Amino acid sequence: MPFHSRKALLEMTMTTQPGGTPRRLRAAIIGFGLDAHDSQHRLSTGDECLLIGGSAETHAEMLETMLRLESELDRRGQRLADLNPVELADIAWRIDSPELHAIALQLDAALDRDGRAFEELSAEELTNLSAPLDY
Repeated sequence: MPFHSRKALLEMTMTTQPGGTPRRLRAAIIGFGLDAHDSQHRLSTGDECLLIGGSAETHAEMLETMLRLESELDRRGQRLADLNPVELADIAWRIDSPELHAIALQLDAALDRDGRAFEELSAEELTNLSAPLDY
C-alpha cells in the first residue's frame, strides 16, 4: 500500500503516579486512511487501535493489520503499552506491517540518537519521535 494513502501514528498517554514518577497508561495505534473519495465515514476501534477514514480497500487493509496486531498481542499476553520499540518492530515484522515496522525503528533510532530510555520520555515526546515522516 502506498504511503500516501494511509498513515499510522503511535500515541501514548501518561499520568503521574504517587511519588511523582510518570506511569504510561495507554498506548494506541491510530491509523488514518487518506484516500477516500466517497461520502462514507469509516471508523473502526479495537483494544489497542483506532482507524479513521480511507477508501473501503484501504480501511479493510488497515483493519486486517489491526486485527493481526491485537491477535499477536493477545497471544503474547501483552498490551501495546508494554512493548519497547524493538519489540514493537518485531511484532510489526511478524504481522507484515511495513509502516508500523518503520515507525518502531524510527522511534528506536531516535531514542538511541538522543541517548534516552523509552521509559524516561513523556507521552508527548514519544508521540513526536514516532510521528510518520513526510513521504
